Amino acid sequence: MPSSDFTATAPEKRDLPADEAIPCRIWIGGPNGVAPALRETVLEDRYDPVWAGNLHPGDAEAMSARWERRSDAGVPWRCNYRILGADGEYRTIASRGIPVRDAAGRIVLWAGVDLDITGRDEPCWQARELCTLSAIARAIEGGGDTDEIFRETAALLPRGFRHPGEVSVRIEPGTAVPGPGRIVAGIDAGERTAGQIVVECRRVPEGTDDPFLPQEHALVRAVAMMLGAVIAPAHGKAVSSEHQYRLLFDQMPDAGLLLEIFRDAPGNPAGFRVVWINRKAAESLGHPREEVAGKDLATAVPAIGPAALDLFYQVAATGRTVHREVSSPDTGFFYELKVYRPQHDRLVVIAEDVTDRRRAEEMLREQRVALDNRVRELATLYAVSGVIERPGVSVEEVLRDVAVILPAGWLHPEDAAARIVVDRREYRSAGFVESPWRQESPIVVQGRIAGRVEVCYRHPQPGDEGAPFLIGERRLIDAVAGRLGRVIERIRGEDALGRSEEKYRLLFERMLESYTLYEVIRDDDGNPVDYRISELNEKAAEVFGRDREELIGQRLFDIFPTIAKGACALYGEVAKTGIPMQRRLQEPRTGRWYDLQIYRPQVGMLAVTGQDITEQKKAELALRESEERFRGIFEQAGTGIALIDPNGRIMEANPALVRMFGYDEDELYAMRSYDLIYPPDREGADSLHRQTALGKGVRREKRYLTKDGRIIWGRLTTSLLHDSGEGGLVIAMLEDITDWREMQNALAENEERFRQIAQRSFDMIYTCYHDRGITYISPAVTRILGYTPDEFVGRGCHDYVVPSSLPVWEEGQKKIARGEPVEGLEVEFRRKDGSVAFLELNESPIVEDGRVVGVQIVGRDVSDRARYEDMRMQAFYQIEQNIEQFAVLADHIRLPLQVILGMADLADDEATSTTIREQVERINAIVKQLDEGWVESRDIREFLRRNELV
Repeated sequence: MPSSDFTATAPEKRDLPADEAIPCRIWIGGPNGVAPALRETVLEDRYDPVWAGNLHPGDAEAMSARWERRSDAGVPWRCNYRILGADGEYRTIASRGIPVRDAAGRIVLWAGVDLDITGRDEPCWQARELCTLSAIARAIEGGGDTDEIFRETAALLPRGFRHPGEVSVRIEPGTAVPGPGRIVAGIDAGERTAGQIVVECRRVPEGTDDPFLPQEHALVRAVAMMLGAVIAPAHGKAVSSEHQYRLLFDQMPDAGLLLEIFRDAPGNPAGFRVVWINRKAAESLGHPREEVAGKDLATAVPAIGPAALDLFYQVAATGRTVHREVSSPDTGFFYELKVYRPQHDRLVVIAEDVTDRRRAEEMLREQRVALDNRVRELATLYAVSGVIERPGVSVEEVLRDVAVILPAGWLHPEDAAARIVVDRREYRSAGFVESPWRQESPIVVQGRIAGRVEVCYRHPQPGDEGAPFLIGERRLIDAVAGRLGRVIERIRGEDALGRSEEKYRLLFERMLESYTLYEVIRDDDGNPVDYRISELNEKAAEVFGRDREELIGQRLFDIFPTIAKGACALYGEVAKTGIPMQRRLQEPRTGRWYDLQIYRPQVGMLAVTGQDITEQKKAELALRESEERFRGIFEQAGTGIALIDPNGRIMEANPALVRMFGYDEDELYAMRSYDLIYPPDREGADSLHRQTALGKGVRREKRYLTKDGRIIWGRLTTSLLHDSGEGGLVIAMLEDITDWREMQNALAENEERFRQIAQRSFDMIYTCYHDRGITYISPAVTRILGYTPDEFVGRGCHDYVVPSSLPVWEEGQKKIARGEPVEGLEVEFRRKDGSVAFLELNESPIVEDGRVVGVQIVGRDVSDRARYEDMRMQAFYQIEQNIEQFAVLADHIRLPLQVILGMADLADDEATSTTIREQVERINAIVKQLDEGWVESRDIREFLRRNELV
């Protein structure tokens, strides 16, 4: 596990990318993996020496076991765990590390990176530091002198910095002084300092003395410690030879046991006790070394067989080292045992598991046997062809020679014999006798059985289990019998031969495969050097790209000089040995691919048949690309994807599914898909899998249970993976729809609340779509217009608008079409009883996918308000008319009053004159009041007009 030699907190610079602000530390551990003393993962400078007590209870045991396995195996460390932080909350740590080995392969220390990834997706930037440490570790392990290691380290170290191009690294002897823009770390090699690592920034930003991140400082110090550990004086001088032997024994790749020999009174071996076992043996037995040590061999290794025990007793008695391969009948495994006696009472057993090698050898042997059988059969066919194709040969010569050739084509030619019977005449090979181990095939001539070909073994063959002949031998004897029948037909009838030749010539010319027959051209030493075209079909002429007549007599390497080197060796081998070959080659001129069958029909000739497989090669390439695309989709898809076997077991899961459920991959692979379903929803899950296995794609929504106990909703889509073999694998895609389901539930609740409000509303509320008309209208329509809601559903809104209000209505619809709301639109609607209702409308457009598809309208009945407004306006108009009439009347009264007043002044009677003037003054005061009232009423009218009250 990582140690506390190095720690580095997250950088405090505010202008860094988010990933580089993650708390980080670089650690160094001893070769045996010292337990880490972790710095708190929050940005506090605290050190907790009892870190193990702060690990999450659910992670402590698993982390310890994983570290033990990794350190024992010497493979890179990778683990995510939780630990209690300074704030009292558990933090998630991503820890990665690598072993650092010296040139001898010994692990001298461990180096790695820890990051606080709480609440984050695991970042990728830490790969910079870890990859740099790994590259330097490989350079150290590669050996070489100290100067070479220093040079490689100086070249690799800048890769671990944020800006590699702005960093220079050198390793120099002596001491160096830190300064602005410089990191200095000493290489401590035991009791001396071997040098200094000096890292300098080529361009130091203004306003800062240290342009480096804390983890970059820690990286330089970690590399210095790695170099110091490797070049330190060899500690092996202080270690005893026994300890060195024990170390080599423990680290060897094969299982090793050190046994104590028990002897009886005469000194003969009587038993064995386990003294010690190495790491590999402990892994194979599945028990710790301490638990096995001290036990009797039969108790410690119960699977050991009698053959191995006999070998142990033999070596213990004689002292002679023995190497022998043994097998375990219980497990079917094979082991190569190396047993020797280093001391009189000690026995060392080294067991190498060679099961895979044995199986590979067995498979190779079977393939070699199959190939040998095929070659032998083809050679026999070619030999038979050579006999049949000899010019001027008679039927009797063919049958006699073929009978002699045939036994060589069978698995046991030394015990095989052949007989050919045609028209009651027999042709036998040497030693033929009738036996029960025989096979035969009829010779058919002109549609009738004219004879038979027989091959038999004179003695039973070991291991034949009642079937002494191979399947290929049945094909061979049938082919020979058929060929003989055709030869007999050819020789017996010249007319039939002519027709047959014409038929086969036509077949030769029109066959899909190219066929070329070459004459072998040899040098003075008899080695093939070129090949002259003797015959070829039209398909072969197309491959050469020339006319057939032009190609006859041409040399192959004159036509294709670029293939001379490769083809000379390939064709020459067949021409020399007569053993046919099959190769896939690319024609250099057109780039097309051909499957070539190369054989020697007779000495001095070479035949090549080729089939154009260009489309097949393209299909294979497309298949590989398709598989790569599928793997990329599988790994990078945001939807969870899993491959499930017919038993419901999860065989493979992509990262999205791992994140969705919180299990790691090993945990998921140990589970069935049924285990992930929320228990109340598991009913019918098995039938769902069976339907998919029958080729029926299934789509379901279910609840699932995550590792941390959360219940999530998932949309499951399953289909059969048709290329997975009988029974088939099921590919399952699971989409997390928890948020969508919650949104749907909330939407349904809101819709229900809206519907309840609309149902009880005093106003008329309705929804109208362009293509469906009115889909909903509130019950208030009955009170306002007299219609029931059902009478409105499916109708258009304009059907109920009074014609005089249609222009206003259509203007509002234009605004809605532009996506603009409409407020205070007053429209007259026709009631069911024929009367008219005044409605004030507020309209809002319904928009789907950026397009207006309908309108939502709230209408209020304002008929009474309109009627009262008309009455008010009429009353106002009447008052205004009355006041104007009073004003006119006042004007008409004033003139007569002036005349009367003048007459009163002329009257002689003072009393009468006074009375008249008093009455005139009284009338004039009344007229004045009328004038003042008219002025006030005018001001009031102007005020009302200004404020739009009339």
